Amino acid sequence: MGLEKITRNYYPGILCGIVILILTGLPGSVFPHVKPVVGLDKVVHFLMYAGFAFACIWGYRKQFVSNGLSYKKKALLLTLVISITYGGLTELMQEYFVPFRTGDWIDFLADCTGTLIGVLIFYLFFRHKK
Repeated sequence: MGLEKITRNYYPGILCGIVILILTGLPGSVFPHVKPVVGLDKVVHFLMYAGFAFACIWGYRKQFVSNGLSYKKKALLLTLVISITYGGLTELMQEYFVPFRTGDWIDFLADCTGTLIGVLIFYLFFRHKK
């Protein structure tokens, strides 16, 4: 029963992580060639990782509300570490393993910024709920 509950809590983050992995793992030739909009891909990275960070911690919202400050800090820090690490790994994957795609430090910064905003939104929404 304990493992089942832990696994269920991870479902939102796992599902979002799989979607990100699929999207970032597609070869560049799959995407349509459209007139580039400057910065649009950065916005997409930002939104994907804001959603990913929010989804990672979403499964623990009940514990987040009912436990103390120490638990909240650990949950937020763990979510930041997981999301930022995942963003870095997907950029490395694009650089070295995905045809017609390149890893980009600016995309990674957008991933990190999105992660921070996703965690912040979660924290602001659930910090005082009972």
